[in-house]
Amino acid sequence: MPTPLADLAVLTLVVAHGTDADLDPRETHVLVEQLGRLSTLLDPDVHSGADLSAVVEAAVKVYGDLSVVGLDTVVARFRDAVGPPLLARAHAALVRVADADGVVHTMERTVLRHIAQAWGLEEP
Repeated sequence: MPTPLADLAVLTLVVAHGTDADLDPRETHVLVEQLGRLSTLLDPDVHSGADLSAVVEAAVKVYGDLSVVGLDTVVARFRDAVGPPLLARAHAALVRVADADGVVHTMERTVLRHIAQAWGLEEP
């Protein structure tokens, strides 16, 4: 069973790359930064940059095989694993990743809205 950090790593990749098929270096930097900030709250086994790199590498593999149904599974599993304060922080991290390149694309907004609704952060 993936950790919440692993699921969040997959979601950051969906936002950073899956929505516009482009992974800007600024998005990559913010993605790693945001995962690092939340790592101690979401995975007690992540103690170093190498541990975080391993989580991101595993997330890249999952992301490569992800379907829409798989995405919904990851979103729901993350929601069920953490409480509302962490959901809000995780969503804010996803927003930062989307905004890192200076352009929030329509698909990024759509995915962020979908996740927020699934996590009960916005009215449907």
